[in-house]
Amino acid sequence: MLNSQETKLVKDTLPALRQHGEHISTVFYKTMLRDHPDLHNYFNNVNMHTGKQPRALTSLILAFASNIVNISELTPKLERVAQKHASLNIQPEQYEIVGKYLLRAFSAVLGPSMTPDVKLAWTKAYWVMAKMLTGREAHIYREFEAWKAWRKFMIYDKKSETIGGSIVSFTLKPVDGKALPIFLPGQYITLRITVPGMKYAQLRQYSLSDAPSPDHYRITVKRDQGTNWDYLSPRDDMTVSSAASSASDSSIGSVQPCRPGIVSNSLIDEFHEGDTLELTHPSGAFHLNPNLDTSMPLVLISAGVCVAPLMSILNTVVEKRITRPLSWIQASRHDAPFQAHVEKIAKKHPNMRTKFFKSRLSDSDVLSYTSTFDNDFLSLTAEDLYLSNRMSEYYVCGPEKFMIQASNHLQRYGVHQDRVQFEIFSVGSFEMAHD
Repeated sequence: MLNSQETKLVKDTLPALRQHGEHISTVFYKTMLRDHPDLHNYFNNVNMHTGKQPRALTSLILAFASNIVNISELTPKLERVAQKHASLNIQPEQYEIVGKYLLRAFSAVLGPSMTPDVKLAWTKAYWVMAKMLTGREAHIYREFEAWKAWRKFMIYDKKSETIGGSIVSFTLKPVDGKALPIFLPGQYITLRITVPGMKYAQLRQYSLSDAPSPDHYRITVKRDQGTNWDYLSPRDDMTVSSAASSASDSSIGSVQPCRPGIVSNSLIDEFHEGDTLELTHPSGAFHLNPNLDTSMPLVLISAGVCVAPLMSILNTVVEKRITRPLSWIQASRHDAPFQAHVEKIAKKHPNMRTKFFKSRLSDSDVLSYTSTFDNDFLSLTAEDLYLSNRMSEYYVCGPEKFMIQASNHLQRYGVHQDRVQFEIFSVGSFEMAHD
């Protein structure tokens, strides 16, 4: 750990580093990827092109430095990062590369202020964080047992979940025929495919959308219309300012531009039953509380394709014949994926409530932050949200604007944040701002 003087040196440089955060993030990735082009295989090109990924890393290290004397505050954020790294099979030696180029970018911004003592302090701060992450990742890899890298799966079934076919589920079976590990409902896998015209492999995370099974997994994918850079696909989606786009275009010149939804659309259009693709072991910090033997109400709130991890949770609860009170709240712009399936379950379970409503903001193609979900949320009753029970658990998944509105609504009614789990199909601002 850092001593008090080193901690002060780090904190004294934070204002300057925050002021130039955009420059740090773009220069850092540009130089690192130029010298280590193989690392392109680990990054989402869309997130790189928009600058979302670079900003997320810079935000993480600066947040860590700000809380260096109270690291426990960052535990939820670090857990999410460790789970994501494990899903990508990140190894300790890659932290050496990241540290080298990150500190070089800090030096470029701080100039003469980056004295030998300051550089040493920042080096120690970075490695405190890196060792925490690699230690946790090593533990996750041990839990993965024999499945530690990429594994081939065959598409066993492909099914449209909406009338227009914009949301499609893929049932995947392992080519080796071996039993699959039982994941925690709500977790995701990383998928890798080769896309014609793209120099590097394309990796994306997709939530598992069915209950755990020893012989198959299921993911649910949304088509991306690709009309603009504010409209991106499952786990590619984010809201991007024009300034951020122009900064990334000019600064991260080594990143190969690609159209939004390149992976999601390829899966829907080009991959069919019998085709193969590669997955990593399920990961993720967002999942159903393993303590299933409880009478606490369970409230599942989703929007659009972000229903996927909650579908896994719901099917698991049903399969295990858990009788806890349940409320299903789902927003959609057009027809709701899985609605018929959910309604069929509700008819058989008198302790289950359902609420479906239309909202344009259930999709990620939000061009303005002036719109609001307030009217939609105000239509929910106290019974819908089980507000009278101070032990109710809430699982929320949707686009960033939806997540913020849901969080604010629950807080207004006295729901403590400890009882709410959030999952967003994105990298960056929301997950850095919320635990």
